[in-house]
Amino acid sequence: MKKTTLLFVLISSLITTGFSQNKDCSCKTDLTFLDSKIRKTPAYKINKKAYHASYSKIAKEVTSINSIFDCHLLLNKLLISLNDNHSRVYSANPGATDKVKLNSEKLLEFKKTALYNSYPQPNIDLDSLQVALSSKTKMNVEGIYTRENYMTIGVYKINGHYNAIILNSESDVWQIGEVIYTLIPFGNNYLLNIGGSISSKRLIAYTERIEDGFFYFMGFKKNIAEKNYHQKTLSEDTYYREELSDKITYLRVGSFSSWNKTLIDAEKFYKSLEGNLNKKHLIIDLRNNGGGGNRNSNILYELVKDYAKQNKVYVLINHKTVSNAEQFAHKLSKLENCLLFGQRTNGTLAYEIKDSNYTLPCTNFIVSLTSKKHSKYIEYESVGIKPNVLLDIKTDWIKQLKTYINKNS
Repeated sequence: MKKTTLLFVLISSLITTGFSQNKDCSCKTDLTFLDSKIRKTPAYKINKKAYHASYSKIAKEVTSINSIFDCHLLLNKLLISLNDNHSRVYSANPGATDKVKLNSEKLLEFKKTALYNSYPQPNIDLDSLQVALSSKTKMNVEGIYTRENYMTIGVYKINGHYNAIILNSESDVWQIGEVIYTLIPFGNNYLLNIGGSISSKRLIAYTERIEDGFFYFMGFKKNIAEKNYHQKTLSEDTYYREELSDKITYLRVGSFSSWNKTLIDAEKFYKSLEGNLNKKHLIIDLRNNGGGGNRNSNILYELVKDYAKQNKVYVLINHKTVSNAEQFAHKLSKLENCLLFGQRTNGTLAYEIKDSNYTLPCTNFIVSLTSKKHSKYIEYESVGIKPNVLLDIKTDWIKQLKTYINKNS
C-alpha cells in the first residue's frame, strides 16, 4: 500500500445508534439547551466572537447528526471555542463500571445498550492501515500505539483531526475496529481527546498531548519497550514522605481535593510536616495531581512559603498536573528559592466548576460548565505552566533532580 494514502479512511461507513427515546429529541435539541447555558459562563463573556463563529458552523452540522458518538463529538467541539478546558460533555451512562464488569449478566446487559454500540466502526482494511502506519516515525502523531494489558490503536489523520482505531484489544468492552478516540488539535500541541474511557467505555473528553511517540495523559506508546518516567512517582499513596538523603526530603502530593475524606488525610499529612522539614532541599512531586481547591492546597502553601525563606524547593510537574495543582505550582514558582522541573502542565487552570452540571434534554449527556473565573491564570489556559528545567521522560526524574541538586548546592 502506498504511504501517500490513508485517503481510504475518508470513505467510511459508520454504525449509527438511535439517538433518543423521544421523537422530538435530537442532537439539535441538546445543542440549543447547551448554548443557553454556555452564554451564562465567564468563558463565553471573554470568547464571544470565537464562540459565535463556532456555534454558527456547528448549528449547520447538527441537523445531520443521528448518533450518540457524533453528537458527543460535536458538542465538545463547540466547547473548544471557549478556551476553557474544565468545560466538557460526558455520557450520562457511566458505562462498564467495576461492578458491571464483575457481574457477567450486567456486562451482557451493558453490551446491549446504545452507549456500548455507539462507537464508529469505519469500513477500513485494518491490515492495510497497520502497514501504512507502521512506517510513521516517533515524531509523527500518526502511528501505532500500545498500552499494555489494554489495547493497541492506530492513529490516523482525517479531515484535520485524528482518529484512533482499535487494532488489538484485551478489554471486555472494546472491540477491534472501533474508533475509541477522535483527537482535535487546538494549539500549543494540545489535543482535545473526545471518545471513550479505556476502562468503562463511558463517553468522555479531556486534554491530551502526543509527543515523541507517547500519549502524555493516557500512556499509549509507539515503542512499548521504551521506559517512560513522566508519571512514575515514588509511591502510589496520595500523600507520602521519604528521606532521599541526608539533605533531601521528598513529598508526594497527589491531590488537592476538598472532599472530606481526602481533606482529612491531607490535613493530617500537612500537620506532620509542621516543624519537621529540617533538610536544606525539599522535592514536592505534583505529578498526576488532578487538582482540587485552595481549602486543601493553601495549607501546604503556607508551610512551603515559610520553609523556602531559608531552603530550596523543587517542584515536579507533568501533563497530568491539572487545575488547582497548576495554580499551586505557579504560586510556588514565584517564591525566591523555588524552581519547577519536568514537563508542561495540562493548561486547565483559569476557571472553576461550582455546581454547574446539567443533564441535557435527551438525557444521553451531562455537561460540566465552569461558573468561576481566575483572571490571573487566563494567560495559562491551553498553554500550561512551563518548568524552569525540562526533564527527559526516558530517564528517572528523581535521579535527574537529585543530580541537579548535588551539582548546584
